Amino acid sequence: MRDMFPNITDSISLNFINSRIVRKGRLIELVNNVKDLEAWTESPIDGNTHYNTQLSTFNSCLDNNIDINDLLEFRSELYSVLLDLLDKKISISDFKLFIEINTLNNPFSIIFIQNTPIFVPVKSGLAGIKTLMFLDLSRLVENGDINKVSKCANDSCPLIFINKNGRRKWCSMKICGNRYKVERYENKNRENE
Repeated sequence: MRDMFPNITDSISLNFINSRIVRKGRLIELVNNVKDLEAWTESPIDGNTHYNTQLSTFNSCLDNNIDINDLLEFRSELYSVLLDLLDKKISISDFKLFIEINTLNNPFSIIFIQNTPIFVPVKSGLAGIKTLMFLDLSRLVENGDINKVSKCANDSCPLIFINKNGRRKWCSMKICGNRYKVERYENKNRENE
């Protein structure tokens, strides 16, 4: 189950947003219940203590009272706002205001792991998950990675990622890049026949 989640970034908010994929031309929802979310939290990234701590925090926010439809609606809202930012329909200032407004009533505390501060939601459930996602998005703003967020070049793929070097086109070679290359190769061979 855990292998089905793409986890193509080291950002928990982007990986949360990327919990839908396209297979054989169909959009597949990977989160249908709390158990699916628990399975996602069991997908750590080797050697990334910060990300794995966030996954653990996410897991601690989960409870059986979470309305999965409310959670998916929240994920859709985040995705839509990020696409608006990518399409320049909103500015980075608007994006920061969106985060500020949505964190006003969602307190958090700080714990230290070694000398690194980790922001932890005070509330659990959907409120805690929202806080965690907004804190991660604010980290993307702070370190400038929000300006490197890109959408996959495959128009049917909903995945977004951090394009660190500016040359990346695909969410991942495994998911979309190889498909494109195989398709291009087959089309080229058909033309040569």
